[in-house]
Formats: sequence, structure tokens, C-alpha cells
Amino acid sequence: MLSKKIVDGCEFVVFDLEWNQPIPGKTYDFDCSTLTGEIIEIGACRYVYNNGDLVCQAVYSADIVPVVYTRLHYHVRKVTHKKNSDLKNGQPFAEAYKGFREFCGPDAILVGWGNSDPAMLKMNLKFFGMDPKLEMQFLDLQPIFSFFAGQKGKQRSVEAAVDFYNIEKKDIFHSATSDAQYTGAVFEEIFRHNKPSEVISAISSSSIDPDIKSEFSLVGNESQNAEGALKLIDGFLSVCPVCGKNLKAEIGKFRIRKSQYALFSCTEHGEIFSRARIKKNKNGMFYASAVLRFATQTDYYLVASKKEEFDKYGSNGAPAEQTEDKNEESNTL
Repeated sequence: MLSKKIVDGCEFVVFDLEWNQPIPGKTYDFDCSTLTGEIIEIGACRYVYNNGDLVCQAVYSADIVPVVYTRLHYHVRKVTHKKNSDLKNGQPFAEAYKGFREFCGPDAILVGWGNSDPAMLKMNLKFFGMDPKLEMQFLDLQPIFSFFAGQKGKQRSVEAAVDFYNIEKKDIFHSATSDAQYTGAVFEEIFRHNKPSEVISAISSSSIDPDIKSEFSLVGNESQNAEGALKLIDGFLSVCPVCGKNLKAEIGKFRIRKSQYALFSCTEHGEIFSRARIKKNKNGMFYASAVLRFATQTDYYLVASKKEEFDKYGSNGAPAEQTEDKNEESNTL
């Protein structure tokens, strides 16, 4: 999506959440799908950007007393090293969230490792009857790190990124506060080891609005052939899924084997990645399954690399032994 311009004085809040999960086999008086995790810890570091550097200004930490999932799930206990008695110490979620929002201020960009934390935060806000709108841009630092570390398209843990930059490990991982501090340290190193203008460009093209649905899908109707199946989804791929305005092709549609790729732009909502896969049902009919989503750094790399492959090898794509992601096109026609 269209992102906030990064200038001197911009603030980033690197944050992390830990949450407890429902105990398998236990009966609850509500649908657990409406709260797949109850937040038990919020950790955050506030940074200010100035002349190519990130400077940490403050740290926020809050333990939260759960009211729904009051016994630790065995996996959460193993990963966080917490005990059930630890869940009795802390503050109510509403109080902790209020403190977190005051810590963030009005104009900061949220930064996390992976994209699960904003969704979990919004789920908790909604479940507990609070306004689920974050009204802040969000940046997933994981693909930004992979891009600048020369590991494009690969997912790496925070600890792997810490090891990559030889950052000292002072605290255990899977504590919200320590993970936020480690993520912040990686963020600092990305700026130190690369041209700030390039990092800013990657940030600007990858931050999203977590309050707006970011991915849209469609399963098209049946057709006698693959080409017909793709034509049946042209309407879905021609307009912005949010505002309905006509999309402009930045990288026009091209097909490698059974997948079609493109990069579009909307004047209001920014660049949108598109992928459609041709499939065949049990009756031998073809159909296309399409996805539109607001483009991130990972999507830019994917569509650019696929376009390079298409320009070199055509619609048949690279020979199997030269394909980096052998599972990318795993479904057979």
C-alpha cells in the first residue's frame, strides 16, 4: 500500500507479543477460533530515524494477567520458559494496551518479525470489546532482513538474524521484551550495513495498513482449457479490490507453466501483487485460483525473479535443476 514517507525524525516502534493458547481437550464457553491466543506479554522499543541511523529512545514492557486461558499451553510453557504461577503477575490487558499506545505515540510505524503479531493484537482487542483498529502502518522486518542479507525469499528467525550480524545474546529468546530488543538490534544493523536510501526504499514499499484487508482471493469458473480459465478471472485482476479503481500494469501478466504473475498499481492504494494458478478438477475441467495482495518486499522479489525467468526461458520456465523453488509449481495440471 501507499506508505508513509521516511524522513529524519520518523519514529518506529519495534514490538513483540507472547500469547497463551487454549488447552487441547478443554471445553470453553465460547468459540476458541475467535481467540486463538490470549496475549500475556507486550514488549516494544521506540526508535527515531535520523540521518541514516536508528537510535533507540525507550523500552516498554508489560506482563498481562490472562482471564480466559489461565493455564499455560504446554508448547507456550516450553518456548517461553514461563510457569503457571507467572500468569498471576501483571496487569489487565486493557491497561497494558493503553500504556503501549501511549508509548507508541501518534505517528510511529509499527515493526515486527513476521506478520502474526498485528493480527493477534487485533483479535484480542476485538474479543475484549475494544476498538480493533490500530491506525498505524506496519512493517514486517523479516523479508527486509532476508533481502539485504542476500537470502531473498527465505524466512529466517530473529535468532538467525542476530547470529548473522554477530549481535551479542544477552537475554533468552521468546520473551516479548527481549525479542523486541533483538529485532530492534537487527533493524539497526540493516541500516549500518546498507545504504540508508536503499533501506528506506524497501521500508516504504513494504509497510502496510493492518486495518485494511491485505489479501484477496478468487476461484474462477470451469473452462475447457487453461487459457479460458485465465480469461474468466480477468475481471477480478483488473480492478483494485479495495476501491474498485482500474489497475495499471507495472509488470504485465506473464505465465510460467501453470502460474500467471503480474504487478499492478492503484493510484490510491499502491502496488498490488497478483498470482493465478491453473488447476484441474476431478471432472477434467480447468479453473484458475487467483490472489491479489498489497505487495511487500518478498512479492517484489518473487515477481521480478519470475519475470527474469520468463524472459530467459519463456512460458516453459527454467529447467527443473535450475529452479530455486522446486515446490513453487508443485500442483500438476
